[in-house]
Amino acid sequence: MLFLGMLWYALDTEHRKTAEANIRLALRVSQEEARRLTRQNFQHLVRVFSEFPRMTRMSRENFRQFVDPRGEEHLMRSLKRGRGVLILTAHLGNWEWMAYCAPFFLPARLHIVARPLRPRILNQWVTTVRQRSGNRVIPKQRALLHALKALKRNEMVGFLLDQNAGKKTGIWAPFFGMEVLTHKTLAHIALRTGAPVHPVFNHRLADGRYQIDIGPEIPTPQHGTLNDKAAAFTAAFNRILEDQIRQYPDQWYWVHRRFRRFRAQRSF
Repeated sequence: MLFLGMLWYALDTEHRKTAEANIRLALRVSQEEARRLTRQNFQHLVRVFSEFPRMTRMSRENFRQFVDPRGEEHLMRSLKRGRGVLILTAHLGNWEWMAYCAPFFLPARLHIVARPLRPRILNQWVTTVRQRSGNRVIPKQRALLHALKALKRNEMVGFLLDQNAGKKTGIWAPFFGMEVLTHKTLAHIALRTGAPVHPVFNHRLADGRYQIDIGPEIPTPQHGTLNDKAAAFTAAFNRILEDQIRQYPDQWYWVHRRFRRFRAQRSF
């Protein structure tokens, strides 16, 4: 993986420049440090991509050879309330393994909101693999309706909230000392349904497995208008995302143009 990661770093100028620029902007590090982190990041992402087909080997009997889940009791407690559960996560660690193994240690189906891939034949193959363990993939364009139906069945819906949003689908929220457009769907669904939101992330361990950390419910804002609450909720989501990325900066998806739109953070 080291060789392939370095080869990707050397040949893919566009993504290398994007990652280095993102790292410098977010982490406020030197150019030299940004290059070092980018090289590590490319090596990590090559490993994640190469690990995708291995998911088909995972089962209820052997999944702990691949992941180490912790904090399941938080989700169990929320599922007992019968309103379903919303998952806040990101493209950190090996997000594919984390989602795939969820049915092996949790009692409710997981629905994953995802943007369809291109070409269509690749999307069909990836979706088939992702759903083999019992999960369901929700196309991003129909996320709201499918998510509401899943929550009514007391199931779980996962949102990877770390990608760039448009002006119609996003809300300005603090992230790494600036404001970025962040998808607002998760906050609005949570406020509309009363479903609890839990942070669930993972990171690679020295032995090659990934530790899955499931956190307690994120407190729901109680004051202001619906838009005020959605803004406060989304800001809280971004704070959690930022904290995770700072802990494992080499394991996030820096090659995405997350800071394509940003503005100075407002002070109150």
